[in-house]
Amino acid sequence: MPIEQTETFDAAYQGSRGAFSEDAAVKLLTPAAKLLPRGTLEEVFAAVSCGEARFGVVPIENTLAGSILRCFDLLFEHDLKIVGETVCRIQHALIAPPGVALADVRKALSHPVALAQCEQFFRRHPQIQPVSVYDTAGAVESIMREGLRDSAAVASRRAAEVYGGVILADSIQDH
Repeated sequence: MPIEQTETFDAAYQGSRGAFSEDAAVKLLTPAAKLLPRGTLEEVFAAVSCGEARFGVVPIENTLAGSILRCFDLLFEHDLKIVGETVCRIQHALIAPPGVALADVRKALSHPVALAQCEQFFRRHPQIQPVSVYDTAGAVESIMREGLRDSAAVASRRAAEVYGGVILADSIQDH
C-alpha cells in the first residue's frame, strides 16, 4: 500500500542543500521556510504540480549563460505561473576537504554553467580539469563524502559551510 503524503513543503528547488536555488528560495520566502531539494528541474515542477510543494524556485536567466530555456519549456508544459522574482549575485568558491591544498587539486567538479562562469580561473590553473556534474552544492557533498584528496568543487560559500569544506579560492567567477 502506498504511503500517503502528509507534508507539503513551502518550496521545491533544484539542487542539494547549499545550492544557489536554495539561497534564492530563502530570499524569496523566509529562512524558516520548509524547503524540498530536488535533483532536476523536472522534479521541481512535478513537486509543485502534484501539490508536494506550494512553490518552485528555479533559475530563469543567468547574466553569463543567458535564459534557462528548459525552465521556459517546463512552464509551458505545466499549468504553473511565475509569482515572484529575485536576483541573486552568484559568487563561486573552490571548495575542498580539509587538508587538501590548492596545489593538490587536479579536478574541479560543478554544474556546467558554474564551470563556464569560472573560465579565467581555469586558465590561470591549467592543472585543474573542470568536470561537469548535476549540481554545484551536490559536487561539494560528493567530494566531502568521498574524501577526495585531488578534487575540489566550485560552489557557494554556504555549500562549504553546509558540508564542512574548506575554501581554497574565493570569488573565482569571471564577472
